[in-house]
Amino acid sequence: MKVLACAIGFGLGPGGKLCSIVNYNKQYEWYACGDELDLSIYKKNPFIDTCWSKDEKVIENFIKKYDIKYAIDVLDPDLAIFLKGMGVKVIYVDSIPFIWTKADLIPYDVDYYCAQKYPNYFKSSVLEPIRNFVWVDPIISEKTPKQTKSGSIINFGGLHSPFGEGKEYFELIMKAILFALPDRNIHIVGGKNVVNLARKLFPELPCDTYAHEDFLELVSGAELFITSPGLTTIYETCDMDIKTIVMPPQNLSQFYNALIAEKICKNAKVLKWNHNNLNFDYLQRFKDRAEEETVKYIYEQIRILSNDEKYIREFKQYVSNKLKDNFIVNKTNANYFRGNGVMEISEILYKMMWKI
Repeated sequence: MKVLACAIGFGLGPGGKLCSIVNYNKQYEWYACGDELDLSIYKKNPFIDTCWSKDEKVIENFIKKYDIKYAIDVLDPDLAIFLKGMGVKVIYVDSIPFIWTKADLIPYDVDYYCAQKYPNYFKSSVLEPIRNFVWVDPIISEKTPKQTKSGSIINFGGLHSPFGEGKEYFELIMKAILFALPDRNIHIVGGKNVVNLARKLFPELPCDTYAHEDFLELVSGAELFITSPGLTTIYETCDMDIKTIVMPPQNLSQFYNALIAEKICKNAKVLKWNHNNLNFDYLQRFKDRAEEETVKYIYEQIRILSNDEKYIREFKQYVSNKLKDNFIVNKTNANYFRGNGVMEISEILYKMMWKI
């Protein structure tokens, strides 16, 4: 059976979830289209052919060439709607169902709309009209990592987006971390754009992209883990016995992710911007607007802060003070919603193919 893989090019999160699904279903012939996926997170390229284009005619020809009937789409609504219109059976994966408003584009008529559970999850009125809506457990790797010593790991996710490469965010965070940890054994990890930024701005520090399984093994042995508030990473590392610092949010979903991290991460501190224009309460004024508008606003505010020397000094000291504080273990049971979303989506795909 042939299956098309698609994920929106917004950081490593959507591509990472797709990676877990593809790796679990090696019995299928996999193809990929749409936004280019960062294939460095795969141990081996699983795709027979790819079509990195958003041109509908190009994608249509690609699908007809290989006679593809099924697709897994992670958070690319435009592509999901187009594929459905072509007669392709589409499983749409929504890992952040808590952020959408009536102003956002939602693929209501896909064959299955798989929304990833989150603490106290509920179906909002915006998602109510969706046909074939189903809740799935977190879409994460279930591989048990090995304990290997790996110093201080700094993980950047979500930097690459339709709105930029996250240079201002990366530089501001790194300045604060290096001020707080001048003598640490630091290793930066992230997608290829993170590697490019690190080599340009901090060439003295090692920076690599790891296959998903290798990343979890590296993190499991970290003396200190500093990470962007990506939900996949939070779910996969929340019960590891490691000291964790969650960086301030860089986009809208990460503000919600940071709240989840505070609830479930075993031994973590969640950093904030400590600025009136970048706190969660202030962002509520955008609650009825499209995600894109809010994210553009957040990017612009981070850009302004990255050029404010007074703020940079205060932020560096804030991060340094946070790292000196004692880490207190969160008593919340981090496993209460850690099922196997990958298996659930795989079963849906199988049933859809065989019309069970």
